[in-house]
Order: sequence, then structure tokens, then C-alpha cells
Amino acid sequence: MAHVERRGAGRWRARYRDPTGRERSKTFERRADAERFLTTVEHSKLTGGYVDPSAGRVTFKGFTQRWLEDQTFEETTREAVCSRLRVHLLPAFGDLELRSIRPSTVQGWLRGTQERCAPRSARVLLANLSAILGAAVEDELIPRNPCSSRAVRAPAVDQARVIPWPAEQVTSVIAAHPDRWRAAPLLAAGCGLRQGEVFGLRVQDVDFFGRRVLVRQQVRLLHGRPSVAPPKGRKAREVPLPEIVAVGLAEHLRVYDAVGGVVFTSRERKLVTRTYYNRHIWKPALVAAGIEPTRQNGMHALRHFYASALLEAGTSIRAVADYLGHRDPGFTLRTYTHLMPSSEDRVRQAIGAALEAPAASPRPGATSKA
Repeated sequence: MAHVERRGAGRWRARYRDPTGRERSKTFERRADAERFLTTVEHSKLTGGYVDPSAGRVTFKGFTQRWLEDQTFEETTREAVCSRLRVHLLPAFGDLELRSIRPSTVQGWLRGTQERCAPRSARVLLANLSAILGAAVEDELIPRNPCSSRAVRAPAVDQARVIPWPAEQVTSVIAAHPDRWRAAPLLAAGCGLRQGEVFGLRVQDVDFFGRRVLVRQQVRLLHGRPSVAPPKGRKAREVPLPEIVAVGLAEHLRVYDAVGGVVFTSRERKLVTRTYYNRHIWKPALVAAGIEPTRQNGMHALRHFYASALLEAGTSIRAVADYLGHRDPGFTLRTYTHLMPSSEDRVRQAIGAALEAPAASPRPGATSKA
């Protein structure tokens, strides 16, 4: 049975048995601390939350190596996680035992990380750290995830409002592209495809008769090399094909060969990477169109234009989310809700029409006065 015994001046030993029946003990300087410890141990045994105190002696680096081997990441995701571990997490936590990582340890690291990284990047790093320590909790190596403590506060991220390009700006950038690449921004602006999805488009994915585009793959960089992968989140989708985009794609395919069935390839007949396209095609086109080649003016601006055009035309948020390949329509709403200025006018008109209709109709049984 659990009990506290004196072990000399100023030393008290808490003795107890773990769930397997093995006898354990821990020494404290005060009797009250020893008794409080035993109360906690007995409660954890009753509630199933008991964790072997020696289990957390494994280092963060040692546990992370095993954790990483067990993950079913896509290769591109694995590459990104490994990079974050190597650059940020292992230098800070690698040699620490899991049991020694406290909420204050995490918060202190997070504060330093905020000085080197943007808030959004710091939140991603914290999410990776939390996933690893959460797995340690599930494996009963530590009793709780220190990242889940209220003392750990992730940096706030300012949600910058999307300001879509006007149509004139979009057409100027498209026109500034060389003939070989002009259909690429036209496809992005007219169908809302991500940059990698544009480069991954195959001839078989363009249904000219059904007037739709099937988004089935994308081109991504893996270990610095272009490779074909499923769309983001492995979410394949179908997008309506506007006439102007169909004509542009048909003209492109009439002049340029589809290598291996891929619509857009380099002059060397290879897959196109964002690095090559952004540096040699996109940025020069921006400059020619009189637009500053900043990060905010990346090719993703054409996707924002697509979303804003659909919303302005009254397309539902659910449909826009489906066409963009967003898993959560709520994300689409949060990103683009301010681009629906006409919704207020529609509300005013709808309510006005509803309230005016009864006033315009005579009441049953009412007679008009001469």
C-alpha cells in the first residue's frame, strides 16, 4: 500500500506500486510534497492516466526518429517536415529528455522562434512539435502534451485581405507572356487552377466536348526535382471550361506538342518547375505589364481573380470551394467573403421586394373608395 516514510532529516520517501505491481519510490524534502505526489499517483492509476516516470527518459531526437519512420506523409510533406526538424526543432529539443520538456520550455523556444520566423511559420513549427509530443503522450511516455498548455501561446497571424486584380490587369499579364506560355495564365485565371496543377495538366484531362477540366495531378518539387503528384490534399475535382480558355488551349496544342501527354513543357521537353517559370516567364511578364514583381503578385493572384469573378457573378461559396479544390468551404468564405459587395444590395432588394409586395396587393375583402 502507498505510504510515506521518513528517511532522515529533511527527507521523505513516497513508496507505491505501479499498475504492474512493481514497487517504486520517490524522495522529497517535505512530507506534504510526498503525500501530494502519492495522491496524484493513486488518482492516475484509478483513472488510467498513470505514466511510468522512467518512460520519458528517451530523448526528443530518439523518439522523433521513430515517429518520423511511422508517418504516412506524402514525400513532399516528409521533405518539408524533415527540413523543419533539422533546422528548428532538433537544435532546440534534440538532446532533451521528453519528460524535461515543460510548457515553459516550449514557450521560451517559441519566443525565440518568433524573432527569426514569420508568425505563420512559427505556428507551423509549433504544430509539428505538438504532433510529436502528442504521439509521446499516446505512447504513454509522458503524461501530457506541454504544447497544449494554456501557458503556450502561438503568435497571432494577421489575415491579409485578398485584393484581386481587375480584369484589365489580368489580360495585360496574359498578353505579356510569350506565345508558348500564354495559355498557362489563361488557364489559371479562367479555371482557378493552382500553379502546379497548370503545369501538371494533361491532354486527356481537358474535355473539350463536355466543356470541363479534370484536375487530377500537379507538378511539385521533390528533393529539388520536378515530379508528378496528386493535387493538394489528394482532392481531384472537375472545373467548368470557359470558351475563351478552351480556344486558348486548343491553339496551344495545335502549335506545341504535348510531351508525354502533358500540355505545358519546357523547350527541353521536360516538366515545368515553378522556379523556372516564375524567374524566366512570370516576373518578366509582370514587368512588361507594369506590375511590381513581388510575392503578393505571384501567379496565385490569378486564382484570386477567378474566385472573385465567380462570387461577383453570384456563384455560391460551396461551388467556389469545389472549383478551387478547398476541402473546407468555411476557409473559402473566410478568405473571400469581403469580395461580395453586391450581397448587401441583393439583401436590400430582396427585403424591400418582400415588404412592398403585400402593400401593393389589395387585402381580401377590401373595397376601394370612389
